[in-house]
Amino acid sequence: MANFDLEIPQERVNIFSFLRQIEIKCSRQNYESDRSFDLAYQVWEKVSEQLWFLGYWNDYFNCGNIVLKSAKFVGNAEIQAQLLSELGWVCLEWEEFAKAEKYFLESLQTYESIADRKKQCRLLRYLGVLSHRQRKPDLALKYYRLALDIVTANCQKERPNETWAFNDAELPNVMGEVYLDLQDFTGSYRELNLSLEKYRSLIHRYRYYQADPLLNLGRWHFLQGDFEKAEQYYQECLQLCQEISRPDTMASVLLNLAELAEAEGNQEKAIELAAEAEQVAGTEVTSIRDRAARFREQLLTKKLRGEGRSKKKKRKK
Repeated sequence: MANFDLEIPQERVNIFSFLRQIEIKCSRQNYESDRSFDLAYQVWEKVSEQLWFLGYWNDYFNCGNIVLKSAKFVGNAEIQAQLLSELGWVCLEWEEFAKAEKYFLESLQTYESIADRKKQCRLLRYLGVLSHRQRKPDLALKYYRLALDIVTANCQKERPNETWAFNDAELPNVMGEVYLDLQDFTGSYRELNLSLEKYRSLIHRYRYYQADPLLNLGRWHFLQGDFEKAEQYYQECLQLCQEISRPDTMASVLLNLAELAEAEGNQEKAIELAAEAEQVAGTEVTSIRDRAARFREQLLTKKLRGEGRSKKKKRKK
């Protein structure tokens, strides 16, 4: 299969067109459908990870949606569930929460029907993240604990497995986030450090995912008023994101650094960092882009008011 240079816009358009042609063949539900679908799925597996990591989320969603339709035409339940979960996560990042929940629940039900415990665990974690983003911490913890029960039970029954080990590392991170929002700082610190430690002990180390506990530990120290330690974690997270080209978390950490600069009284630096976060988020990571834009506008308004007050004082003299 040919290699794709996904940083070329026309190449991404060509992939979409190609998958659309295959979807039409799958829709005919004849002797060619299964073979056509196999080809579509091979293309998806080849390009999807790179589309996601490079931050081309719109292309990821559009291409994935075609493969999902094709999977439904040929009746492939396992790949339907996979695509539902992957597209649901895009909707979650776009803060389209109702659509994300619909995708996640349908995916979970499908995995339950085919008795795939590993994927059930992942979908419970996804539903926990969704609940947390919707400010439903108790429901989020409920989903995470259900996922953790599955991980614990299967880690005891099976040989060491990277999939279970990954979930064992990620669940403390997401639980630590919820505890942080609940201001359970002791519980949060314990879970976030446990997550980072477990990620670093894995064979493949999962560098992509270490960014999240690093960012959360920076936020933990920021909320404790330890700005120096917060910046250390934020800068480590930023460096990692730059090394692995992870624009979503890079935008988040730049926004957090802007908030840190503002808290330290460096308004100009805060405005620059917020603008950089907005630029990195671009048209793909819309939720972070919009937050960064709002924060930058607030800072600019505050700056203009401050300058206005200074001018008035000078005139009075």
